[in-house]
Amino acid sequence: MLPLGDTTILGNIIKVFKASGITKIFIVVGHKSEIIEDYIKNNNFDLDITFIEQKERLGTGHALMIASKYVDSDFLCVYGDLLFKQDFIDSLISKFHSSNAIAIMALTESNTPEFFGSVLVNGENIVGIFEKSENPPSNLINTGIYCFRKESFSYINKTQLSPRGEYELTDSLKMMIESGNKVIWIPLGGKWIDIGRPWDLIDANEFFLQGISNFISKDSKVSSDSILDSPVYIDSGVTIESSKIKSPCMISKNVSIGKNSIINGSVIRNNVRIGINCIIENSVLMEGVEVANNSIISYSIIGENSNIGNNVIFESSSKENIMFEIKGKLVDSNRKKLGSVLGKKVKIGDNVIIQPGQKIESGKIISKN
Repeated sequence: MLPLGDTTILGNIIKVFKASGITKIFIVVGHKSEIIEDYIKNNNFDLDITFIEQKERLGTGHALMIASKYVDSDFLCVYGDLLFKQDFIDSLISKFHSSNAIAIMALTESNTPEFFGSVLVNGENIVGIFEKSENPPSNLINTGIYCFRKESFSYINKTQLSPRGEYELTDSLKMMIESGNKVIWIPLGGKWIDIGRPWDLIDANEFFLQGISNFISKDSKVSSDSILDSPVYIDSGVTIESSKIKSPCMISKNVSIGKNSIINGSVIRNNVRIGINCIIENSVLMEGVEVANNSIISYSIIGENSNIGNNVIFESSSKENIMFEIKGKLVDSNRKKLGSVLGKKVKIGDNVIIQPGQKIESGKIISKN
């Protein structure tokens, strides 16, 4: 449900499926399923979408075990937090249909396969799937995108619990290979983004913006001295005064941008207010954010209904890799360009400078001492 442009990660997956001619979708849901179900009901995707409840979170294989009671044909399977484009899905389905393989996996090269596990191939065939190790036999990793024949359920439903107490889909695939079935692979076109870390959301929105078309709503109000690059997406009810919108950008409904501001490579969601002389670059501003005058937001994510005061600066550059806190531990982001991530309803007072790599919890109030 994380925001991606004017939609969500899940919404983008559904839109890609629809554009590829898919008409029937099953979504396996569990924790906080009502949020996903409400989202689907409140958005007119015009598809046959069925929810399947996974009461216990026992792994990817377990999710497909449950789905086997509902799916009676060959099928496409993707994890719900991935980002990919339509042309790749079209290629994946086409190659699968033209093959006699029981399954096809999408793989991508990684500089750190030891963190993901690796896949060994021989030509188009997959010959080994390996868990995380210090010396992986390949730099190819599994992206979590598959096509399966319906016969694959006979292996999925026989999968045993792994040492970590889950039914692993990779174990099911190993069984298929060991039984003499052909499992093939396809390289993932474009960029693979697995939304697992805060900065991945910045990358995801940058990737999303690469595919936008130029659009300026007829009921937007853009002053004649404003400069709009192409492509930019300007939705209805937007007001832009004497400012510059650099490509690519997406400005959603009912956003107002004050004079002499610059918006560059960013996603601005609905009902955001940006003051005068502001700079927003490579950032995501969620719904209802207010940014006062003379503030700079760089490579950051600003949560819903947060309030940024006057002369606030979000620093984002460092000579060293920027560390970021995840689950109470500092993690190396492997980035020298990273701002901050704010939760909902954060308030930053006037004249505050936020150092790179900060995580600010929802509801926090920060002021200059």
